[in-house]
Amino acid sequence: MTRMLSPGARLGALLVLMLVVGGCQRAADRLKQELAASQNPWPKSSPLHAPTDRLVRRLIVDPRYMERIKQAGSKEKAIQAGAQLSLDGIARLPPQRLEQRARVMAAILHAMPVKDCAQISRATSAVEVARLSTVFFAQLEKLPPADIDAWFEMSYQASLAELEQRPPSKVSEAQIQAASEAFMASLPNDAARARAVAVLPHMETAPPADACWASRTMFDAVATLPKPHRGTLAWLLAQQ
Repeated sequence: MTRMLSPGARLGALLVLMLVVGGCQRAADRLKQELAASQNPWPKSSPLHAPTDRLVRRLIVDPRYMERIKQAGSKEKAIQAGAQLSLDGIARLPPQRLEQRARVMAAILHAMPVKDCAQISRATSAVEVARLSTVFFAQLEKLPPADIDAWFEMSYQASLAELEQRPPSKVSEAQIQAASEAFMASLPNDAARARAVAVLPHMETAPPADACWASRTMFDAVATLPKPHRGTLAWLLAQQ
């Protein structure tokens, strides 16, 4: 709840274009960058255009990334491969980056209609991420530039962490228990705590209003819990 979404869901299709480029390495990399940049899915007027350009130019010259995209084969599978790479790498990010991710996710979820919020809260697979990416990026586009840049940087770092197979952060059962107790204690009243207990174990089947409420509440809590509980909660949210 929820590991989505990454720009990889939209950018995988761009990178599948770069299967063979000749010439010296520097010239080849430059050509890859320009070709990918020319396929930017957002117009220059969009706040998402510039961060997408920066992300693509860094990923496209990484042979490990290109190998993942080439192995995908079709355009649809390339999109999923790009999304899956970033999804898999999120759990490898340090707590500070995960806390930043949670803050942006909270803003996006609050800006969405309940139905969309619930769908995104339940999405975990690359297929679901790709399907919901349009809804997600429509809200991301409305956030302050600093939040947009933070999200794209998070996606890049997650992809890089997965490519490099960085070890994920280790969180003990005692830390998880302490963070869970701190989260429950942070809820405003007994009614909210009872709602959380009823909804959180059943997010997949809970009514949209409940699933959205639970997701918004947990992402909100990352910004308000004392350390180290906020980092642990951000880590937990990145695992699901």
